[in-house]
Amino acid sequence: MREEFGPTLPEVVGGRLGVPVRTIWRVLAAVGVLVVLVLVWLAFVRGTPGQAGVVVRGPVTFNLIHTDALHRVAPRSGETLRLQTTAGPPQSFAVRPLRLAPYKGDVSAALTLLSARLIRQMGAQYPGFLWRGDGRVNINKQPGYQIVFQTRIGGRTTYGKRVLLVAGPDPPPSTGLDITMLSARSPAIPRADAVAANGALKTPLRSVRFGTKRP
Repeated sequence: MREEFGPTLPEVVGGRLGVPVRTIWRVLAAVGVLVVLVLVWLAFVRGTPGQAGVVVRGPVTFNLIHTDALHRVAPRSGETLRLQTTAGPPQSFAVRPLRLAPYKGDVSAALTLLSARLIRQMGAQYPGFLWRGDGRVNINKQPGYQIVFQTRIGGRTTYGKRVLLVAGPDPPPSTGLDITMLSARSPAIPRADAVAANGALKTPLRSVRFGTKRP
């Protein structure tokens, strides 16, 4: 320290308290580390007010964020996660592990072939099932394929999207996520393609990632 600038704060405090300057510097360093840890906790652990993070471990590990409009409930048979609304028009977000049969070539082609079989199964599963479209999707640089459909649940017209998502094309994946989203028709969800584009299901779909870490 140049003389014209005078003593440093640790030197002044140390002189008044009779504490070595080195000890003062150590205390200041510890306080700095504590401040950083608190900021990290506020940003990544506590999360944004009105939102909650979910980590699901195995058989296919993934994480996502959802708003207070959705609540985590007990998964149904075969599911590893289920979120649903408790007020307003019913909406749900259910995740099952996806296992692909052995295939050759691009995973998107394998998902396209799989979707054709799933559409036939869904016709028998959902009352009044109507296919509204299907095609490739990409969520957070994770390739997938979606089926858009319409059904009737509890006497209400309900729109749905089923998204088959894998971690990436290389190396060729054999597992992924099978996500089914259902939304009763409402002003916010007036048609099938609005599912997860508007409303409570938008945040979990756009935030889903494989593994436990957020970006």
